[in-house]
Formats: sequence, C-alpha cells, structure tokens
Amino acid sequence: MTIEIKALTRQTMPILGEHFKRHRAESGTNGVHFMPFAPDDTNGPTGATVDRSFWPIDKPGWQRWFCIHELATGNIVGHVDLKTDPLRAGLHWCHLGIGIESAYRGRGLGGKLMDCAIAFAKSTHTIDFIELRVFSNNLPARALYKKKGFVEIGTLKDRFRLQGQSIDDTIMVLDVRG
Repeated sequence: MTIEIKALTRQTMPILGEHFKRHRAESGTNGVHFMPFAPDDTNGPTGATVDRSFWPIDKPGWQRWFCIHELATGNIVGHVDLKTDPLRAGLHWCHLGIGIESAYRGRGLGGKLMDCAIAFAKSTHTIDFIELRVFSNNLPARALYKKKGFVEIGTLKDRFRLQGQSIDDTIMVLDVRG
C-alpha cells in the first residue's frame, strides 16, 4: 500500500465525497457506531464545503481538510478536518473530525493525520485550542487522542441514541500554544 497525505484541493473534492459514502456506510456495522448518524440517515454529514475549505483563517467558518490518498486506486481513504467557530470571537478554537475507512485502520494513519492537523494549527499562530468529540466507547480513538496530547474535559451522557443504543460523547481538548 502506497499512501500520501495531502491537503484537499478543489480537484480532489469529488474523490473525498466518494470516501464519505464508503466511510459512512461502515458506521454501525457490528453494532459499533463512530458517527452520530445511521448510514441511511439523510441528515448525515455532507463533507467539505467548497467555499469554506479555502477561506482565509481569519474568516469565521473556515475549514481545512487533509486526506489520505491511496495511490494505487486513486481513492481517498481517510481524512482529518479542522473547522473553526462561525463567530469571530471563537477563531482561536477549532473542531477536529477524523475518519479512516476500516480496511486502512490499525496502520498508524490516524496518528499521521492528527500530526498534519496539529502542525497546521500550530503554524497559524492564531489557533490556540483544538477540540474534538469522540464516542466514549471508542477506546482506540480515545487512546490515540490522549497520545497526541488531548485531555478529556467532560462527557455528555446519553448524547446520542442510534439503533436503540445509548452513546456517551467525550469532549477532548488540545492546547497547541505550548
């Protein structure tokens, strides 16, 4: 497997959309959810927003995406995104989302994606904190985030109910200033 992690471009946005379809279909298989949406829910994630993905970082609502490209197939098989607050007063915070298709998990790619996102945030000199939310029962993801320096600051009990399953949501934060 030969992979490359690259920033999202306008040309690769359609490929990212295909990744989202495959990745979303995996959530809930074997009773393990990693998205707060059932695979067939029409209100699920829509992916990158064309305009916001390329806005300057001093504009509220900007996004940045980094993607794992599987070079043999040309597919995007994983992503990490940073999205800032829609309010100017919150520009020093951003939210992180990450997803890797099941066939590519367990190979250290999540850590590499996290490193890209953290390096980007540090390079801005304007982002002070990265926040993320993770299903509390997703122990491998929580371990990765802790390894990268994220600290758990709280848990929202019974935050989601998917296919009869109650899911707690853990909030984690990384201070990138130091």
